[in-house]
Amino acid sequence: MFGSVRRRRKTPRLGDSFGNWMKSPWAPSGPDACDYRFLALQPIFNRRRKIFGYEALSRSGWDNRFTGDSDAATKMMVGDWMFHGLDELTGGHRTFLNCTRDALVRGLLTRLPPSTVLELLETVEPDKEVLAACRRMKALGYQIALDDFQHCEKMEGLLALADYVKVDFRLSDKEERREIIRRLKSNATMLVAEKIETNEEFEMALEEGFRLFQGYYLARPKIFSKRKISTHGVNHLRRLAARS
Repeated sequence: MFGSVRRRRKTPRLGDSFGNWMKSPWAPSGPDACDYRFLALQPIFNRRRKIFGYEALSRSGWDNRFTGDSDAATKMMVGDWMFHGLDELTGGHRTFLNCTRDALVRGLLTRLPPSTVLELLETVEPDKEVLAACRRMKALGYQIALDDFQHCEKMEGLLALADYVKVDFRLSDKEERREIIRRLKSNATMLVAEKIETNEEFEMALEEGFRLFQGYYLARPKIFSKRKISTHGVNHLRRLAARS
């Protein structure tokens, strides 16, 4: 699934001199892990079970979890993308990245390639600043996804801007999903069934009309690691880039 992407020609990045992304079985553990960056990619599939894209997830180590707040996770992912790039791992597929209100309204995400899908966490309130920031990002070519979506009146503004709506099969029942599908029937929004953990749930999601699918039944997140760039190294690389 990830084996072929390393043969693709990748875009040069400031962090290339710090080695390639490595699969987690070869990643360091214990104290040495502090010198490395970790991330996980979980595939998102279409109805034919072909890879449509990936969700990029920040990780604290090779044990496939993140210890920290959501803002820190988003900032780490943006930094990894800027200095290391993810092209060699995603093979050019769309990449969904969890983003917080702070990262969105402050413009931090404009540093990412426009092929990025900005996945708004369910904690992001759809106030005027958030809606304005989403419109700006869409004008720049980015797409918007709503994570763990549950329909309510206050979400109407975001729904009008969303390219993808992700529905958690662990948090929703058939009636709730039917209402969401009915509400979005006239939209061009793509419905993503997430947390699909059994074949029965996958077949149910197909029958209900979902177009994209994500979950442990289809594929678990794969962890990658890469040596960190020190603060001194980052500043040096930025100076070199400014001169070129």
